[in-house]
Amino acid sequence: MLGCSAFESKKVSKFTMTWKIDHDQRNNGQSLVVFEFVEFPGHGIGHYSNDLVEHFEKQGNEEIIVVLEITRNLFGDVSYSEVEIDGLKKWFSSFSYGAISGDPLGSPFE
Repeated sequence: MLGCSAFESKKVSKFTMTWKIDHDQRNNGQSLVVFEFVEFPGHGIGHYSNDLVEHFEKQGNEEIIVVLEITRNLFGDVSYSEVEIDGLKKWFSSFSYGAISGDPLGSPFE
């Protein structure tokens, strides 16, 4: 029953993020795109995705909107998934991760 959705709360939130491409970091032939939350410095997301690289190299916007679905379970554990990144609703990513650097004051998931 722990996986039952009756014990989870979900919300969808939009965040302004910056991005950078690191062609030297690769996973299964996919280059790394690193996102950082503008309002929550020190919190980031990484995607190894040539689809995202191609999109950002064409668009060139310094700040983008990322839509996240945030899930919190009965025990307060938080998970998230990207619903939309800068207007894209589908992309291939060979690996993704969340990261925290330093000692940030707030969290996008609180």
